[in-house]
Amino acid sequence: MANKKIPPDNTGKKYLTKITSKQRKYIDLYCSKYGEWSGAKIAIEAGYEKGSAHTRSAELLDHRKYPQVVMEIDRRLADFRKLWSIDKDKSMAALFKIKEKADAKGNYGVAAKCEELRGKLGGLYIEKLQTMSIHKELTAEDLTTKMRNIFTSKEHFQQEQRALEKELFPDESAESGDKKNR
Repeated sequence: MANKKIPPDNTGKKYLTKITSKQRKYIDLYCSKYGEWSGAKIAIEAGYEKGSAHTRSAELLDHRKYPQVVMEIDRRLADFRKLWSIDKDKSMAALFKIKEKADAKGNYGVAAKCEELRGKLGGLYIEKLQTMSIHKELTAEDLTTKMRNIFTSKEHFQQEQRALEKELFPDESAESGDKKNR
């Protein structure tokens, strides 16, 4: 009996030929909780010991140690990526299905929102940006300070006043100039 050989456990071998049930559970959890759970948490839930869960997870995701595990995870995630991808047709179909179900249940607000979103997706609506205006009232003192900052001298102020007068009242400016010349 002492000479009887026990079949080797292939869970830690370099070239794994079969995925074990514990590894299969790890793969299932990794793919279903992708992005939600850490690798260590997944390893613990799959049945690996808490103290070595982080290491086990890193090893299971190493293609040199467990190529079959990594290939299975990659294959499943590729399938999920196809499901997760967004395109116009998928979105239109999903919104239509939701709208139909909402109509059937009498949820007309949801149905209307779905129809609106379908219209936007189809390019029937143009989103306009809303603008916001902020107004500040100036006191006489504030106004005086700002005017003094704009006009560097009395002459500069008078020159700008004359230019503004000509711009606002072009006909009257010409008449007042004629009267002065007489």
